[in-house]
Amino acid sequence: MRTLIVAAKVVSTIFRPIYYPLLCCVILFTLTPLSRLPLDFMLSQIGVMAMFTIVFPLLLTFAYRYMRHLSSHDMRLRNNRIVPYLIFIFCYVVYLHMMHEAHMPYLLLSVLIVALCIQVICTAISLFWKVSVHSAGAGAIIGALSAYGAMFHFNPLAWICLAFIVAGLVGTSRMILRQHSLSQILIGTGIGVFSGFFGILRGDLLFILGG
Repeated sequence: MRTLIVAAKVVSTIFRPIYYPLLCCVILFTLTPLSRLPLDFMLSQIGVMAMFTIVFPLLLTFAYRYMRHLSSHDMRLRNNRIVPYLIFIFCYVVYLHMMHEAHMPYLLLSVLIVALCIQVICTAISLFWKVSVHSAGAGAIIGALSAYGAMFHFNPLAWICLAFIVAGLVGTSRMILRQHSLSQILIGTGIGVFSGFFGILRGDLLFILGG
């Protein structure tokens, strides 16, 4: 049982939601026409995305926890997780605005749109119920791969199968660690698949509606 718990902690740590925008960026530079862009451009975008989706949000979250004297156990409480969610949303919005103003390819913007949709939906739900953001992130990969297949007319079935396996491992690890119930995991995965698919295909509506 101890080995199972350790394995669940490892899976839960490796597949943290904050890593998924960066993973989607790598997928874009590997499986789509963006792979033909110069290597230095791809590496620079991966680096900047890592700063705005991982480094800055984590630093701001750490500062919040330090000022509030919150432990890791305290952060499991739903009310204490709202501000960190808002921090991630703020960082995503700032970075998305910067990319839009710099006229970056829409496919890169769509990664942030998906991440932003997940954060906004999960934050809203967290006001009255707990949902698995880990599973939402895993589900987003499934949705995004499906969208990329539809956009670029290739069969992503093998990659989607792998993404389903990862989503299953993530969901199982969260239940083993007693962080979420099955319903919270299934709904989180559904949110991720929906956001990943429609965020990639129709995320441009965000800019159209915003003028």
